[in-house]
Amino acid sequence: MIVRPATLEDLPAYMPLALAFHAASPIRQAIPFSVEGFADFYTAAIESQNMGVWLAEHEGQAIGVCGALVYPMYFNPDYWVAQELWWWLTPEARGHGAGKAMYDAIDAWATEKGASALFMIALEDERASKMEKLYVRQGFQPMERTFYKEVA
Repeated sequence: MIVRPATLEDLPAYMPLALAFHAASPIRQAIPFSVEGFADFYTAAIESQNMGVWLAEHEGQAIGVCGALVYPMYFNPDYWVAQELWWWLTPEARGHGAGKAMYDAIDAWATEKGASALFMIALEDERASKMEKLYVRQGFQPMERTFYKEVA
């Protein structure tokens, strides 16, 4: 199993996992997935200096995807932070080290980019408490919860 930076050529392997992530995420109830929109976003993310996009593979098959963003903190732009934006492992790939390898890739990238902090997200679903325990074991502290409301 390897985790590596994704490339433009990986889009056909990346897309089904992005779709699976969306289907499992509570956001599916509010915002539909756009294949064309995601392809455009993916291309921009791959080309951005402030985004990291990774693909986990096992025996040549895509088993996981994740992405993160680095940006200056609005209340003190001298401090840059990294934020994980999406993270998905196929159910059969979970518990075999791919998740840890994906986390390590994001963490190393955040350090390389000079981030002073890393923010990780857990979906509000049946796995939220498991993810919280995993993050706390990695040294994270809970800081916020995100709430959603349609405005249009």
